[in-house]
Amino acid sequence: RGNVYVGGTAVTGVAPGTAIGTTAAFAIHNPLGSKWGLSILRATMGYVSGTMGAGVVTWNANVNPQLAIPTGTAIIGYNAALGARTTPVGLPLTTATIAAPLVLRPFASIGASLASTVVQPWQIVEDVDGEFFVLPGTTLSLHGTTAAGASPLVVFGITWEEIQL
Repeated sequence: RGNVYVGGTAVTGVAPGTAIGTTAAFAIHNPLGSKWGLSILRATMGYVSGTMGAGVVTWNANVNPQLAIPTGTAIIGYNAALGARTTPVGLPLTTATIAAPLVLRPFASIGASLASTVVQPWQIVEDVDGEFFVLPGTTLSLHGTTAAGASPLVVFGITWEEIQL
């Protein structure tokens, strides 16, 4: 129906993060006043480079529309119906400044590894299947609580469906 969109960080990667704070590695925001809900279908994370520190990447939420609107580097969302000209309401961001995120649950555990580790490369895929529904004025993010490593970089991606409220 043309209401499914995809977006992801640049292929050069982003640091997954070392603590839950006000800067998220990856986020999707639904603007206040939107007439759409964002049903999260899938999320991915792939290794790019550097030494990864062991830890966990979590799903986090900002559920109070009265908090500051997130800022960050905008990511272009694309319609999954390739060739369709509609643009998404959802705003994917990287290195997003967000207000007081709540940890919802783990997305993935990652082990310490380097580019030369035998199991490279890796990609994590989670079929969320609509478990998270981002209402207007709220933000969903992915961010790591990991050991620092040495310049770790990953790529995040997300697929969501926009459903009229």
